[in-house]
Amino acid sequence: MAAADVEAPAADGRAVDGTTTGLRRSSASMLLGHGGRAAFAGLTFLLVARELEPAGLGAVSAVTAAATLALPFASLGAVHLLVRSAVRTPERLAAGFAGATVVTTVGGLLATVLAALVCALVVPSLPLGVVVALLVADLVGSALLELAAGVQVARGRAMAAAQAQLLFHGLRLAAAVALVLTPVGLTVAGWAGAYLATSLVGAAVAVVVVRIQVGRGASGLAGLADEVRAVLEQWRDGFHFSVGLGAQALYNDLDKLMLTRLGSEAANGAYTVAYRLVDMALVPLRAVLAAAYPRFFAAGAAGGTAGLRSAVGLARSIAPTTVAWCALASVALLAGAGLVPVLLGAEYEPAVGALRWLALLPLLKVAHYLAADALTGAGQQRVRSAWQLGVAVGNGVLNLWLIPAYGLAGAVAASLICDGVLAIALWGVVWGRLRRVPAA
Repeated sequence: MAAADVEAPAADGRAVDGTTTGLRRSSASMLLGHGGRAAFAGLTFLLVARELEPAGLGAVSAVTAAATLALPFASLGAVHLLVRSAVRTPERLAAGFAGATVVTTVGGLLATVLAALVCALVVPSLPLGVVVALLVADLVGSALLELAAGVQVARGRAMAAAQAQLLFHGLRLAAAVALVLTPVGLTVAGWAGAYLATSLVGAAVAVVVVRIQVGRGASGLAGLADEVRAVLEQWRDGFHFSVGLGAQALYNDLDKLMLTRLGSEAANGAYTVAYRLVDMALVPLRAVLAAAYPRFFAAGAAGGTAGLRSAVGLARSIAPTTVAWCALASVALLAGAGLVPVLLGAEYEPAVGALRWLALLPLLKVAHYLAADALTGAGQQRVRSAWQLGVAVGNGVLNLWLIPAYGLAGAVAASLICDGVLAIALWGVVWGRLRRVPAA
């Protein structure tokens, strides 16, 4: 049986459609969610960037980068454990969701404290209240949204996940527009407060909807405590997910913190603009991968070489579409880089050169994303995490050397080198393990 034909049970008793048609349908729904999110987030970013200018944007992006670095460890990989559980043991979903929600919320608040201490050193220009608001919005609000959306996708309800994403980011856009229209305008403090409020409201709606659909799970505080304990007892698997995601966040966002500290907030603002445009170009890729993610667990359920071979088969089935899109995205970013100052203002001119080089990232990222998800689906998260952590450390070392010497260009070079190395390394691991046992 081909990997693309694997069916995994949904939490409500239906089968998650693992066929190519089912994957396309889920991908289309996720594209709606990710595309709508990108449109809303892009417009929000445009407003915030124009109002705050490079220095203000650089300071805010340094805080959100700190949140991104802390996020994987805040919930101990709860969302990924829950997605795996929803695919393989759907009868446990209601109880598992309740426990994961508590772990994610408490973990996010604890991570906020630690991240705030880091931000006090890296971005001393921002008031503590602003820093905490931005951190809680991402470490609690965004984390709960990710948890709820992940459950919906695992249950074969990609459209519900898309709707949650649209509401969440639509609220942020509405808040940004409202602030711009006020006499005071959009300030750092005003945006931090609005960012927090809209994030918590959007996340709360998403969580309540899932809770209504899957049920309450265990009743009473004792039952809830048991479910929290069940999540925490999976800390080893959760830790491996966290290390992998944390390492990914390190090589994606550590440079923003380091550029602020070793360079300037204005340089980080320009770099953030270039990197955000690359992220927006990757929306269709992320939509396909988000729809396919539960299927990687189903395809790799056998574990070992057989599971990896099946998961790689799934990766191959979606590679033509995803690679073609990323090639097109790279060309578009390269050709359109000169429009950045037109859209955001002349002060963002340094972002043009950065974007032209970062236009290579979509092709590098699709390569290592496919290999990484195949390894995770086959139960080989540990080796994925090890390589991601190694590349993250290398990224930090490169940034320490390149940013003081070359500033913005140094951060760009480190990013390209690390994504390229990771793609080569992960596919090397995949093919090396498949060669050990030839296909039957």
